[in-house]
Amino acid sequence: MVDLEVQRKSLPHNPGVYLFKDKNGKILYVGKAIDLNKRVSQYFQKSTYKDPYFGEKIKDLVSNITDIDYIITENEKEAFILENIQIKKHLPKYNVRFRDDTTYPFLMITYSEKYPRIRVIRGPHKYNQKNLFIGPYTDKKELRRILRFIRKTIPFCTCKRKVKENQKKACMYYQIKLCPGPCIGKITPEDYLQNIKQIELFLKGETDKLTKILKNKMEKAVEEQNFESAAIWRDRLGDLTRVTIKHTIISGNKKNQDIISYYKDEEYSAVLILLIREGKLSGKIPFIYDLKGKLIEKNGIIPAFMKQYYLHPATKVPNEIIVNEIHKDVEVLKDLLSKKIKKKIKVKTPSDHFEEGFLKIANKNAKVIVEQEKIKQELELESSNQINQALNELKEILNLPNIPHIIEGFDISNIQGTDPTGSLVSFLDGKPNKKWYRHYKIMSKSTPDDVGMMKEVVYRRYNSLIEKNLELPDLILIDGGKGQLNASLSVLNDLGIGNTPILGLAKKFEEIYLPNKKEPIRLSDDSAALKLLQRVRDEAHRFGVKLHRKLREKRVSKSILDDIPGIGPSKRTKLLETFGSVDGIKRAKLEDISEVVGEKLATIIQDFLSNNN
Repeated sequence: MVDLEVQRKSLPHNPGVYLFKDKNGKILYVGKAIDLNKRVSQYFQKSTYKDPYFGEKIKDLVSNITDIDYIITENEKEAFILENIQIKKHLPKYNVRFRDDTTYPFLMITYSEKYPRIRVIRGPHKYNQKNLFIGPYTDKKELRRILRFIRKTIPFCTCKRKVKENQKKACMYYQIKLCPGPCIGKITPEDYLQNIKQIELFLKGETDKLTKILKNKMEKAVEEQNFESAAIWRDRLGDLTRVTIKHTIISGNKKNQDIISYYKDEEYSAVLILLIREGKLSGKIPFIYDLKGKLIEKNGIIPAFMKQYYLHPATKVPNEIIVNEIHKDVEVLKDLLSKKIKKKIKVKTPSDHFEEGFLKIANKNAKVIVEQEKIKQELELESSNQINQALNELKEILNLPNIPHIIEGFDISNIQGTDPTGSLVSFLDGKPNKKWYRHYKIMSKSTPDDVGMMKEVVYRRYNSLIEKNLELPDLILIDGGKGQLNASLSVLNDLGIGNTPILGLAKKFEEIYLPNKKEPIRLSDDSAALKLLQRVRDEAHRFGVKLHRKLREKRVSKSILDDIPGIGPSKRTKLLETFGSVDGIKRAKLEDISEVVGEKLATIIQDFLSNNN
């Protein structure tokens, strides 16, 4: 178990957004989850993907993760919105950025007109501000589905243009009872406006009236023993419940605010600041304090924190600070902060449901930070004990002179001798030391000979260390049985370092082969030493397969395309960039290929690939 695993396993089982970071603190990927713990764990589990390129990208991402951050939300929809905000803000390497967060759909009710229409739009600032805008919504398809079932209960007009009265003929929606027909005088402006107001109440979450209508229809269908119709009304009631969840991620104003909350137990205290910028949750700043041996009262945590944090010269002070309760030191602090930014600021408790919603998120996050810290401390202690146990077991079982602080593992990857590669991974005190990882392209063999390939890689590694006068490992692990072990040992002897501890780990029965011993050692499945050796071996395999697949794809793509008359390096690159792979070119339509290389050459390419499967 490594530090990253400790972080992962202590993540909360809440909806929210997770952020993967690299060793420099740069955000690599932002994702959303209904359950943060389960979703993040999926990245680190062994999985088979239908698309192997996607699988390789997942593995590449995971190999670069050194830290995991997160923000808890009230529900999945809020996580969706916040994910988009964070992607726009950080532009992570592994995220695909499709659109700006301002393009989320809104509902517009055109109250600027005599007969208001209800439309799904994007960018409310483009329209008459006398209209009512409700949103944003996270799912346009769901939004349209909501409108469809509302319309069957309360018909309304969706015309693209303003409703014109005294028309001779109504549109088809009137005929199928989805529009009340204001254009042909079938409803008065007053009655039509009353319908729209009922829909507005529903869309704002004030749904009692519409719920009563749906329940009455369902009960009437049951009385008439029309159970199929009753089931439809029941499902619509379910939709009504689901879509009235209140959004708290985006507020109804453009204020800049800091929302501050805290949580305290006997050992730790967490203070969390949610940064609200232009009405949007743009990030969080967590602080964790070890209270053991500290003297501080519960009601003194926020004042003490605010004084230290906001009076720091580098801290930007917002116009408003929202807290759970006002403390006695607030007035003094307000004066100091107002002088700092040269304008009056507010420190207050929540005054509307948006601020209450943000504070609720801050409360949850602060509590989880403390809980996570305690779990991390327990897991780190357990992890440290397990690693120490494994290293001591290895020293005893293998009769090593010292505890193996540095373990290096080797693996060979090839298919029938093609694109052979070797990999080296290094573990320091039981944990991956990725700066010492190395890939090797096999130079001496092009036929299936894992033993010969292993000899080459081991020689290149330790000849280099000797030439550079670098430290040798305490233990070498070879992926394989007696053959690979003896070949590697002969290399070490030739280099004059044959006394370096070395073993072979054969995967079939997880047997450990040692020099000068005929019979292998078999450890119990729950042995800490065996688990550590398996981890080194599996990591070497994972790291080696990465380069092998890359070389294989490059070889396959290059050899096939280069055999087609009229295709040079430039056209080959364009084709692969456009279609992704040779298989992508095979699946492409003639007209699509023609757009890249012209119709004549596209025909030649299709004929060649179809005859050379």
